[in-house]
Amino acid sequence: MKFINLKLFRKEHGLTQQHLAEVLQLPQSTISYLENGLQEATDHLLNRIKGALKIDDIDGYIYERKTFNDSERLFLAKKKEKTAIFDMDWNELQPVEEIEGFQIVCKTGQISIAKDGTLLIDRNIGIGYRLNRYIIRPDKFDNPNLLLAISSRDWFDYDIFEDFKTAYYIGCRIAGVLPTEQLKVKVQT
Repeated sequence: MKFINLKLFRKEHGLTQQHLAEVLQLPQSTISYLENGLQEATDHLLNRIKGALKIDDIDGYIYERKTFNDSERLFLAKKKEKTAIFDMDWNELQPVEEIEGFQIVCKTGQISIAKDGTLLIDRNIGIGYRLNRYIIRPDKFDNPNLLLAISSRDWFDYDIFEDFKTAYYIGCRIAGVLPTEQLKVKVQT
């Protein structure tokens, strides 16, 4: 069966799932299925991508595999998570892991949120070498230039921006600070 590394394709062409779905006139769920290896990339679909985006060659993104990703295994893992018993205090933030000395209580995409509200942005997006995390402490949350400072980085893209917005509000809530209005500004990446 033929599959496409659609996530890499999107990143290299500056497309979000939503934008690609609109261009191809497909549901966003189809784009998600393709990215997760749960749907085969038919020749019709590949020709549709080439035509809609005016791209001649996408062979570098195509790969073959004998089976789909195991969606049943993913379903069972999520079901197991739902039935897990939490025997700790619901009012106390419980760390799920430790990263660089920070007790991580929550993750959203490439951003981890520490017990004190600190945000740790994972800058590694398959570039071949290891970059350390970009750390934003809660005392910097109200800096009006924070978003400009982050969005001007080479590794910052639309997906990280979406993750950052969610993590920022969670981090503000944990740290007990009010979020600023800066995230309402459209960021060009």
